Amino acid sequence: MPYTVNDLYTTRHGELIENLKDGDFPSSTDWVSVISDSRAVVTARGYNTDKYAACESLRSRVKAGAKKSVKPVATMMTAAGVTSLPSAGSKAIPAGVSKRVAALEMLRHLWMVKKSGSHKLWVLSLPEAYKDWPAEALKGKDYDALGHIVNDESSHFSAEDRKHLGQSSQNGLRWIQKAMVVCTSPDKKKHMAILRRWFADANTKDEDLKAVAATLNEGLKGMAASIRSNFLLIADMPKDRGSDSSRRTNAFVFSNEAIDVIYVEGAFFGKNDTFQGLKNWTRIVVHELSHRVAKTADHRYRHHAKGLKPDAADPNFTGAKAQANADSWAMFCMDCAGEMTKGDYTKVQVSE
Repeated sequence: MPYTVNDLYTTRHGELIENLKDGDFPSSTDWVSVISDSRAVVTARGYNTDKYAACESLRSRVKAGAKKSVKPVATMMTAAGVTSLPSAGSKAIPAGVSKRVAALEMLRHLWMVKKSGSHKLWVLSLPEAYKDWPAEALKGKDYDALGHIVNDESSHFSAEDRKHLGQSSQNGLRWIQKAMVVCTSPDKKKHMAILRRWFADANTKDEDLKAVAATLNEGLKGMAASIRSNFLLIADMPKDRGSDSSRRTNAFVFSNEAIDVIYVEGAFFGKNDTFQGLKNWTRIVVHELSHRVAKTADHRYRHHAKGLKPDAADPNFTGAKAQANADSWAMFCMDCAGEMTKGDYTKVQVSE
């Protein structure tokens, strides 16, 4: 599906910062501290882990309201500074109110699922009623239409999904670090064998592979830094929800996006891939980070009829092509981490 700059999370992140500056948020109620923390949790390049409590506070306020039969839309509009709520119906909602509610909705559905050492992962899990980012989805809505979206208590990524996403990024960091060990010392016989397995054709010499290892290592360093940064976000692309393309896609990134975002789509947790479970989820994360950081391409996928073994006689997948191929990077990292079985090598048609 074609995308515009307005579809990028980064664009909406900048919009979020601006909308949180609005002076019409409450300034003299028990919402003041929540709004102050909400402003502080959002930074120019991501989110502040020390202020994550703002997200939990928004969820807690909505839950507390529900116990008193107050719907989420009423709680969120109060948080946005509305002092007289419409009872129901098609009453128009001022643009400023919609923007403030949208900003808080982004934070209410934001989860920090990993904060261990230098590894941090955020997941934005908007309810299924959202078919676009909140600022766009709520724009121009009357009270009932806005309430239909804000009152949706679903979560696109379940608690179990979010746990698995955290595991896959943490495991991805481990794979990458193991691959860096191999690339740092390519002279070792075992390391050279792994490099040759994934990146060499019949014309590739050992000296060539040493240079390849150096290039790989630079990319891997950047990928590790991305996972270890204060901000790696996993979200989906709301406008794709329910589409055939989403159902067929594991994930994607925009290599030039200012903020590190992996867009996880419908097939990520599917059952029809070459690999399954944590191994596959980790492979996808590493694959996408290689696109994002090392600017790899998709020359060939793991399920290709000819597999992933480079072939000097095949111009579509020589050693040079493999060296810039995202799935080759991901499988190389899996191999370096010792997670490939005999059956796995067979699946992708490379020699053990």
